[in-house]
Amino acid sequence: MTTKRGAKATIRDVAAAAEVSVAAVSAALNGKGSLKAETRERIQREAERLGYRPSRVAQAFREGRIGAIALVLPLMDSVDEQQRLIGLDYYMAIAAGSASAAFAAGYSLTLTPPLSSREQWRMVRADGVVLCDPVADDERLTVLDEIGVPVVTIDRDPTREPMPPYAAGDNYANMRLLLDHLDDEGARRIALLSADSSWAWTQDGDRAYAEWCAEHGHEPLRVPVPLGKGDNDALEATVELLQRAAPPDAVIASAEQYTAGVVNACRKLGRRIPDDVMVAVGVDSRSALQNDPPLTAIDLHPHQQGEAAVRLLLDRLAHDAARPDPVIVPSTLHRRASTHRG
Repeated sequence: MTTKRGAKATIRDVAAAAEVSVAAVSAALNGKGSLKAETRERIQREAERLGYRPSRVAQAFREGRIGAIALVLPLMDSVDEQQRLIGLDYYMAIAAGSASAAFAAGYSLTLTPPLSSREQWRMVRADGVVLCDPVADDERLTVLDEIGVPVVTIDRDPTREPMPPYAAGDNYANMRLLLDHLDDEGARRIALLSADSSWAWTQDGDRAYAEWCAEHGHEPLRVPVPLGKGDNDALEATVELLQRAAPPDAVIASAEQYTAGVVNACRKLGRRIPDDVMVAVGVDSRSALQNDPPLTAIDLHPHQQGEAAVRLLLDRLAHDAARPDPVIVPSTLHRRASTHRG
């Protein structure tokens, strides 16, 4: 038996080809029931030949699930900061990638408000959670584990063992890539605006920066900047750096929300980019690309990170206690005019 050209094989097609009932096909493909070995093998063989793939949604309902995934963004200190965070290109792309992978598998995706207590988490109607940028020893991961909700993170909790499955970029390598590029362009005093947080990408980037400076004999010029009101804090930090007796000749803004602050500080002090100071950004965005001049930046491919995280979660849901290996999404350095003096 064959299906019509271009038609997707159904469970009934498999049942007819294997000369069994629909219930027998379901049992064989889900590893359940007491079918004879030869019957189970025949059903699996016909399913493979016809290219049949069971519906994740139907499977989820049979297992008592509702076919929904929750996406949780980092927890900020205030509602205003949370709203600013949601508007960042990076998290918008993560949400789009997560939705793409969830919808392709027949799942819905819900973006939740900030949650902390067990009661709040129990009200979330989801089979599993994708949690972005956990902090060190993140209490939310503890709560989710205690109430039995499978979770995958985007980047990792840097202190948790065993670590939940996660998708991320190579934070350490990305920082060194930026530093090597600036060094190649002639920078000798490279400052880093580092996020004042316990997130893994901050810790990895700080470690890469410190080690790179030590290896190259450069004075480290690391300034921690809060993530909430990134524009103003980044502006003030950059102004202070550029007014030092020995100012930096390059500045790395590690977070997307620091971009405008660094650029505005240069304009305020009349420093030309890149002639007086080169500027690079650790997270690419539309503002980096559309700046005059366009800013060199690391593209973390957040859309792919979101897709990878949802696929990891679906794998966990399909295999219960299985803990898939992390997925490291390769990043891309976009070299632009802000770091090229010609």
